[in-house]
Amino acid sequence: MHINVLVREADVPIDNISKEPWAGVDHGVYLLLKKGIIPGYTYGDFDSITEEERRFIDEKLDINPVESEKDDTDLEIALLDLTGRGYTSIDVYGATGGRLDHLLGNTQMLLHEKLADVKIRIIDAHNVVELLAHGRHEVSKDKKMKYVSFLPMYDGTVLTLEQFKYPLMGTKLSLGSTLTISNEFTGERGSVETSEPILMIQSID
Repeated sequence: MHINVLVREADVPIDNISKEPWAGVDHGVYLLLKKGIIPGYTYGDFDSITEEERRFIDEKLDINPVESEKDDTDLEIALLDLTGRGYTSIDVYGATGGRLDHLLGNTQMLLHEKLADVKIRIIDAHNVVELLAHGRHEVSKDKKMKYVSFLPMYDGTVLTLEQFKYPLMGTKLSLGSTLTISNEFTGERGSVETSEPILMIQSID
């Protein structure tokens, strides 16, 4: 099952996917409702909305805010809950802008052991971020994106790339190396084999 998640203002239009299932996180709940989209699930402490926005939400939905002082971020709570409900494909919008700690935390969160079997993509106007688990993958080129980069999360990751402009064959990667930045697909699909989980980022420029 697939679902979309809106965290905050997204820099990509979501109207064309408004008929798909949606969940809202904090301010994302208000933004969805303003677009006429009723989220199936809502999450957050709602500390990023105004009193006027809260009244607007309350007119449309019954929400149960979590405590603002908690161990997990609102997005992590959302992803874990949705995974527990059986969703195996989740696209997240509005998770890359604003605070840098949230951006880095959101990408590292893809390594959470309870999210390992879920296809999660973090999407904005310029990038599509996805974690590839260890093993072999046949990946597809996003038609809007020109470049594809691979960022190892573990030192010594061994990577093989086929059907890419710059192929690799069993190459060991070091953390901090830029070897696998700004590659390109040679066709519509490519083959990736990695010994450890690795981030795949498709970008416009």
